[in-house]
Amino acid sequence: MKKTLIGIAVVQILIFLTILFRAESLSLLSYINNSFIYGGIIIFFGLWIFVVRTGVFDIFTISMRKVFKGKSTMEDDEMRPPSELFNFSSSPLLIIGSVTILLMGLALLVYEL
Repeated sequence: MKKTLIGIAVVQILIFLTILFRAESLSLLSYINNSFIYGGIIIFFGLWIFVVRTGVFDIFTISMRKVFKGKSTMEDDEMRPPSELFNFSSSPLLIIGSVTILLMGLALLVYEL
């Protein structure tokens, strides 16, 4: 939980630094635009890791090994399935991205009022 809170703080700092370095005025609209981009990218990577870890691409990988077995020089034991490549959870990324999008939504509500 502590790492997630630190991650949320780091993303918020990155949003403000992006606003300052892009020579934009520090406004609520620029915060909304930048937080949408950061939140979307983080959620995309979190969902991508989640899908790969579920083993969806393992079937494709096994099938391609069978098709190209004659051309392959590697043993089946040497190649790991894609689901074993990621040994970390995608939930921190999904939580950080969701909180960023939630803060963007709150800022959008304040902007519309």
